[in-house]
Amino acid sequence: MKTILLAMAALAAGPIETENDPSPPLPRWSRRPVALAIVDEGRTLLVANSRSGSLSVIDLPTRRVIDEARIGRGLAHLAPLADGRHLLAVDRAGDEVVLIDVRKRSPEVLGRISVAPDPVRAIAIEGGAVVASTGSRRLTFLDLALEGTSPTMNVAGRMELPFAPREMAALPDGRHLVAADAFGGRLAIVDHRRRSVEAIRAIPAHNIRGMVVSPDDRTLVLAHQYLDRLARTTFDDVHWGLLIRNHLRMLSIEDVLSARDDPGLLVGGRLIDLGDVGHAAGDPGAIGFDGLGGLLVALAGMDELAMASAIGEGPRRAVVGREPAAVLVDPAGRFAYVADRLDETVSVVEVATGERPSTIALGPTPELSPADRGERLFTSARLSHDGWMSCQSCHSDGQTSGLACDTLGDQSYGAPKLIPSLLGVARTKPWTWIGAVDRLEEQVKKSIATTMHGTKRTDAEVADLTAYLASLEPPPPTTDDPAAIDRGRAVFESRQCAQCHEPPTYTTPKVVDVGLIDEVGHRSFNPPGLRGVGRRDAFLHDGRARSLRDVFAREHHPRGLILTPEAIDDLMAFLRSL
Repeated sequence: MKTILLAMAALAAGPIETENDPSPPLPRWSRRPVALAIVDEGRTLLVANSRSGSLSVIDLPTRRVIDEARIGRGLAHLAPLADGRHLLAVDRAGDEVVLIDVRKRSPEVLGRISVAPDPVRAIAIEGGAVVASTGSRRLTFLDLALEGTSPTMNVAGRMELPFAPREMAALPDGRHLVAADAFGGRLAIVDHRRRSVEAIRAIPAHNIRGMVVSPDDRTLVLAHQYLDRLARTTFDDVHWGLLIRNHLRMLSIEDVLSARDDPGLLVGGRLIDLGDVGHAAGDPGAIGFDGLGGLLVALAGMDELAMASAIGEGPRRAVVGREPAAVLVDPAGRFAYVADRLDETVSVVEVATGERPSTIALGPTPELSPADRGERLFTSARLSHDGWMSCQSCHSDGQTSGLACDTLGDQSYGAPKLIPSLLGVARTKPWTWIGAVDRLEEQVKKSIATTMHGTKRTDAEVADLTAYLASLEPPPPTTDDPAAIDRGRAVFESRQCAQCHEPPTYTTPKVVDVGLIDEVGHRSFNPPGLRGVGRRDAFLHDGRARSLRDVFAREHHPRGLILTPEAIDDLMAFLRSL
């Protein structure tokens, strides 16, 4: 059986001195484990930590941390290579991939290479690897030469995608891979030998947070959510699962490679509900298989591991730690190891029974800050009625799914509004599309009560959630031609765009009539902040513009503005630089 791994990695320093103590003193770090890999013929578990940039080494027979080394600034994934002697660690914070020799109990860093900014995943392919970078919307192709005493890595090519990639899966034909949209429902089918995109397909989904090939090489399995634009955030629509659902989707790999359109991709597939009324399954993510083909899915919002003995069977659930981020089954198929990101532990779950015989603490941790406590609430589906969704469900990683949802944010139903990005949200007062809320704490309370229909939270919890939102900084700007940026700035200024989008946040604390009207008659809207606007996929109050170019070329925003194609190119370059 091919063991399926999903993992993340970090920054170089030396290993901790262990002397003769089998349990070395470990630093008081906030680690945030996000990825796992089993090496050393099943005796050692490596854990990649996203906040500390360290790699924790666990002796599996004793289930003890025996070493920890900083290998990066903030790890996101681990990709074992086919030779069994090396793996790649993705250093998201450092924009690097780290090559590691895993033949020793203390893994040795052999080299590093820069890749496209914001790398999050890596997969091995014949002769190399592919790295997905979410923020820069690129794939980086690496050539690897692992033989001899000095293994090397080289960038063989880069590819830009029309969406922000996250999960990837190498297909069994040895030629293709699938890269999935981090926020929406698009899939890119890539010929990695030619380094070309053969097709872009769309499925009804968002938050694709798990994607693997089944052990029989016939099925591509995805874990995702689905938001129905026609539903409303009424109690009934939430309770009955009409607003948002949590799915496993099975796609025939034959269809993935041969489908000529989006419906053709779905014809031979299956859709499985992971939860039901009274027993929802918020935020499904990492996927694994046991040795008998049984399926395991981390329910990140529920702090549970869903387990089914076969694809299509109803799963039972095991309790694990907060926000399970990765799941990996040992070679014998007896135990599943789960990276509990917010508990800074690894849960050990017995596959046959679903029991958790032990939990491995990765080391001492500092006291939680208000923002840390708020993150626990933000990512918890238990904040909502029955556990259908978390804040993360719509605001993935603090960003946006690019979908529209019919909430009471505009004080009425009947006019679905685009879900906004929350990056930099604390500095974009007022809130909601009609600017109806002046205090962020009040918006937090309103969202829990009227969108999620969760139980009332204490003032301290609301303050913690608000602190977490305040910690979400705008993303770094994308690079562009400096001359085009300057010309675009001139267009921005000459067209008086700053009347609604005033620096430095590129918004204003007022509502403005810009010639748009929604289904219930609203004409004045709260201008969204433009910091990070180049990373979004939908625009205007209802998401009608599906690209930044469409805002000006098709919608002629604002108020029938007509720009030349060249002026639009320059204006887009300026906006992407914000």
